[in-house]
Amino acid sequence: MRILVSCQHYWPEPFNTGDVCEALVARGHEVTIITALPNTGMPGNDIPDEWRDSARRDVVRNGVRVIRADLHPRLTGGVNRVRNYLSFWRNANKIARSLGDEYDVAMGYQFSPVMQADPALVWAKENNKKALLYCFDLWPASLLAGGFKESSLPFRWMRSVSKRIYSQADRIAVTSPLFDEYFRSELGLSVPDSAYLPQYADDAFLSAPADSVPDGYELAKTNLTFAGNVGQAQSVETIVEAAGLLRNEPSIAFHVVGSGSHLDACKTRAAELGLHNLVFHGRKPVEDMPAYYAASDAMLVTFEASPMADYTLPRKVTTYLAAGRPVLAALDGETRRVLDEANCGLCCDTADAEGLARIVRRFAALPNEEKDRMGRRAREYYLVHFTKGRFLDELEALLANLIEER
Repeated sequence: MRILVSCQHYWPEPFNTGDVCEALVARGHEVTIITALPNTGMPGNDIPDEWRDSARRDVVRNGVRVIRADLHPRLTGGVNRVRNYLSFWRNANKIARSLGDEYDVAMGYQFSPVMQADPALVWAKENNKKALLYCFDLWPASLLAGGFKESSLPFRWMRSVSKRIYSQADRIAVTSPLFDEYFRSELGLSVPDSAYLPQYADDAFLSAPADSVPDGYELAKTNLTFAGNVGQAQSVETIVEAAGLLRNEPSIAFHVVGSGSHLDACKTRAAELGLHNLVFHGRKPVEDMPAYYAASDAMLVTFEASPMADYTLPRKVTTYLAAGRPVLAALDGETRRVLDEANCGLCCDTADAEGLARIVRRFAALPNEEKDRMGRRAREYYLVHFTKGRFLDELEALLANLIEER
């Protein structure tokens, strides 16, 4: 197949779109992606100087043709973020309209915002081809997680944009089967059932890590680790407050491995509480992360109370399962369903610090044999439901079916 992909995020940004595109090439397909100049996750969320060279706007990397649209860098603050979203949307759509009809099918790879999937739909419409929208984040629900009100003008405008984009896709693939409920009940769309296409973990988490123990871990304690982005939606503050409730239990230690917009606020709150049972390790390269997982008795996942908390299954959860670690979650909805079905962890209500402290205490009291069984069940569930091979098989079938339908 000759596949055109659109997604605002691509290597060297910390997203797995490059891995997916390169895996499709390895399976014999031709892949072109319309993406942005890297900035998200770069120092200062700015475009690195070496990427401003026009010679890097259209290159082939590991078999994938990568066409990069100019955009306003993400930087910091809400105004810059809006300019970032809108500038990519405008410039990437221009690129999509300039391309010929040499592709068989298009795929919009949709993280936040929803508009980054639009270039694939624009190209498909103009060339009488079909498009798959692969949906990770729900819009405009994601705006609620960012503090917007449903009555606000930005929310109402994005509701209109989101409805148009979701309804124009010929097929939607989702990372949680609950997304269809949102499309129908919240957006009022008459869409067919979406294809369930959950995310897979990086191969590094399936291998045995080195025996080295990261700094800050004492293996005699019960170590609980949150790994990933420390933003508003992730509600790492819930972990900080739970650590505060357990500060007098010296055998329990909390760890946060990652960075993000709320990291400083979390550190400030931990200092206010005088916590010595919580370590902030900062962001680490993905190749170093298996050692942090291996040193952890269980992994933590939290989210703030919002529709996103119920509807989504964060990729960190599939990564936790792949690593064979028990999972303690302050989450309801799809994440809770998966963990209950896998029988590999404990759950409490979303953003419930007291509940999280309670299940941490309960987990710490379990025999080591039961903790080990939880970890084995996590890995077994991953191997049945979330492997990379299964993901690619299903993605190929979805794209091939769209070509045949045309």
